[in-house]
Amino acid sequence: MELTEGERKELEETAKRGEPGYVRRKALALLNLADGRGISEVGRIFRVSRDSLYEWRKRYLGEGIGGLRVRAGRGRKGRANLEEVERYARQSPRNFGVGRTRWTLRLLGDVVPSLKGFSSPGVRKALRRAGYRYKRGQPWVHSPDGRYEEKKGLWTKR
Repeated sequence: MELTEGERKELEETAKRGEPGYVRRKALALLNLADGRGISEVGRIFRVSRDSLYEWRKRYLGEGIGGLRVRAGRGRKGRANLEEVERYARQSPRNFGVGRTRWTLRLLGDVVPSLKGFSSPGVRKALRRAGYRYKRGQPWVHSPDGRYEEKKGLWTKR
């Protein structure tokens, strides 16, 4: 594999600082090919097939560093309906016949139709894809006001 000086510098920079990590790996493999190592040897070093290396080389020469990224639409499609997850998460569990005031991961997995059968970590991933971050509820609010205890008076007791 023949590289121009600019291409070599680009691959070296990507191999050092490229994001995500799989792009760094592909850049390193291509640099090894450019240094004269055989395709089978590089495949063994990086534990990838020869076909993958040929594809990485073809895509790099045709598209540059962008060709080393995974293209959109690849991989298994998510089973969770993100609009449905959002619709449920924005409402109280009581609206769905559950006698609770806050959602738990397990509860969302039991109530949301497209999350049926999901584990708690799976529900968390679906929430992240929908743009949510799970945070446990706090039993009480702590005020940063130094005079909070004085101001709250006798209307609450512990």
